[in-house]
Amino acid sequence: MSITFKPNHMTLLSMNKGKIVISIQLCLLGNFVALVAEFSNNTAGYAHNFSPNSLSTFISIVHAADVEISLANSNFPANVTLALDHSKNAVKLMNYAYRSDDEIIDDIDFVRKYNNAMRSQNETIHALVVANIVDRILSEYGEALDIQYDLTNMSNMNMAMQDMSNSDSFIFPSSPVHITNESIPLIERGEINYNNNTSINIVNFDNYASAQKLSEVVLQIFNDQLSPLAGSSNNTANKAAITMIDKGIIELKDLLSNRASAQDVMMLVHGKLHPSLQLAYGLKLKQ
Repeated sequence: MSITFKPNHMTLLSMNKGKIVISIQLCLLGNFVALVAEFSNNTAGYAHNFSPNSLSTFISIVHAADVEISLANSNFPANVTLALDHSKNAVKLMNYAYRSDDEIIDDIDFVRKYNNAMRSQNETIHALVVANIVDRILSEYGEALDIQYDLTNMSNMNMAMQDMSNSDSFIFPSSPVHITNESIPLIERGEINYNNNTSINIVNFDNYASAQKLSEVVLQIFNDQLSPLAGSSNNTANKAAITMIDKGIIELKDLLSNRASAQDVMMLVHGKLHPSLQLAYGLKLKQ
């Protein structure tokens, strides 16, 4: 990935041999400030708002940018409109990743940080990456369905569940949940009822494609970075939680493919994935 910035130029998008080539020279400052505000707003209200880490945030953004580039290429030339939408998203994400560290002066610095980040063996870092990307999936899916509330905010569960007909459905608290080893039996029993009788209409297909692709990426990250480390753990509760993460990510991918309701997706993430990540990898809630 080569990213070059030159002052006083606009972002350029070019097409070459059936591939979309994104050459970033300089996004307008206003766009960058808006992007920073967007990331800040998206994390402000999480009920499972884990303490951030700059490296995990960087890795998460890089993965998201890679997804957008991949989707831009796969849609060109069959659907130029979608290809351009994903290209613009990739530009914003790469710009944000490039500017996220004051020590990144040029492409060499960026590549060095990128390589170091991808070689990291810190399971907490990669667990945060999984949590970050899952949150981004919620955001993208909410946009895809044109939902008017924030799916990443667990306090919106009661709003999301107003349309659910099953009165015995699991009710989520509006405050952060601290997970302990005793929580595992509850999670393992899967006391979450999914309402998968209807398929939801997609409004914004670019966001839907992003959510689907991110669900594939997060499963790959788990399999490559976290699952191999699980074998070295002697903690039974941790192993059970890690198994639940694996199952939960696969369920999330299936829910998206089946165009499940926002309620179902929120219930899975906030009721299974986030608590299991918190328990398995000791993630701390942001104070």
